[in-house]
Amino acid sequence: MPELIEWPCDFPTCQNTVMSYDTSCYWCHGIWCSDHIQNELHLCASAQQIENRQDRNKELQRIKESADAEQLNKLLNQVRQHQDTFIAQAEQIRTGHKCKMEIPSEYHILQESKWFAYCNVHFLILYDDGIKWLLRIRQNRGHRLPSEITTPVIQSEVATLNFLKRHGIPVPGAHLPLHLINDEVHTNTTGLDYFFYEFIEGTPLDLPTTGYFGEISLPEEKLRLFVDEYARINIQLSNLKLPFKQLGCIYPSADRFGEVVGPIVTRGCFMNPKPPHFMGPFHTHKELLLAKIDAALRYSKVNGLQGEDTLDEYLWHLELRELVEASQKLGKIPTELFIKHDDKKGDELMVDENGHMLGIIDWEWAYVTTKEDAFSTPAIFNRTFDFFKNGSNELTYAEKLLIDAYERQGKADLADCVRSSRLYVRLDRIGLYDSAYKKSGFREVFGDDIPKDFSPPGDDIGWRGYMIKRYEHDQNLKEVIQKYGT
Repeated sequence: MPELIEWPCDFPTCQNTVMSYDTSCYWCHGIWCSDHIQNELHLCASAQQIENRQDRNKELQRIKESADAEQLNKLLNQVRQHQDTFIAQAEQIRTGHKCKMEIPSEYHILQESKWFAYCNVHFLILYDDGIKWLLRIRQNRGHRLPSEITTPVIQSEVATLNFLKRHGIPVPGAHLPLHLINDEVHTNTTGLDYFFYEFIEGTPLDLPTTGYFGEISLPEEKLRLFVDEYARINIQLSNLKLPFKQLGCIYPSADRFGEVVGPIVTRGCFMNPKPPHFMGPFHTHKELLLAKIDAALRYSKVNGLQGEDTLDEYLWHLELRELVEASQKLGKIPTELFIKHDDKKGDELMVDENGHMLGIIDWEWAYVTTKEDAFSTPAIFNRTFDFFKNGSNELTYAEKLLIDAYERQGKADLADCVRSSRLYVRLDRIGLYDSAYKKSGFREVFGDDIPKDFSPPGDDIGWRGYMIKRYEHDQNLKEVIQKYGT
């Protein structure tokens, strides 16, 4: 589950709650507290005891396929049960046109289709004049998120899509369900979280890499085409003149005739486990990052991030906090702001058979931010062994092509954003501590802003002792040490 909130244990009569990145079991989607993770109802626990590795993996895969089938069948049944509601709303939004929905007969048809994604599934709506829409539904996997999370997430994505489309960006227009427009008149009786948006032709771009640690693996001609198309879309986004003055997510205004900026809806540790879940808006990127680091520290203190070493995880975030606090660049009040698509994996880009981009989908979690943050290169450009293990902040070949593409089109400012991307790529790891990452790589990107007296040893043992001494007056650190040891 990408949201870090407290969930009740699935064991009957258990009153414990669970909160971590892997709250939901990957195989069975169950939620089990530490007291019951090995109980007889948790089939995966028994499967893990099978000695033969091949047999163990087969049993775990069988459990996963069964759990996936159960959850998707439940979702399909809910969609069939409330099909008339969805059709009535679609026809009310698009007055004067009748429509019908396409609902797969079997769960595996949906699972294997291009309408299926990890967080959301989609159902095609066909109008009598040939226009196509999609019904976008959040997957629950047996544990539906509270409306305090799903409502602002949906409102923000719909408002962002409509703002972008109104300003000429190739995205689908979107429509809120009626209960999110007027909840005094309409209620959500479906048990699902959804909205409607327009259909965009094309297929999601598949960006292969050379293994888990590897750069984008495309033939030279196709790589250059991808980079040029990526640059073209970003240039369009950079030309938008936003009316907003703060960093945050876009929401419909109270009168529904415009948009405003509010709290940042997101996943992971940039939230609170209890309402209000989301934070912001913010005046500077430094303010935003400090709020995110402080949230990570709160989760880490209670082992909510579940890193392999809570003390090192906590110390690492204290280090990041000091570095961010000292950064002059991050503290500048921006004179202009931009919209950032915050889930760039490549498959958000819809392309034709020749690789030309037709549109951009999946604007969930998008937010308004600084130019440097908005146009820093995403993880798809940076999945190299040198970046992960060796702490290298050198540009990849694809990034060098992107700089060239921007400069050829007279966008030296965006080329500079690529050159300074490593600061923002590194900071994307807030809440995701991993000892395999070389710590110096995170420190290096702050350049001359690093405090003069800040000089930790290069090895992890020496680093740990240095940081414990440096932050010895931090009361929360004292509690972490007392609870988890050194």
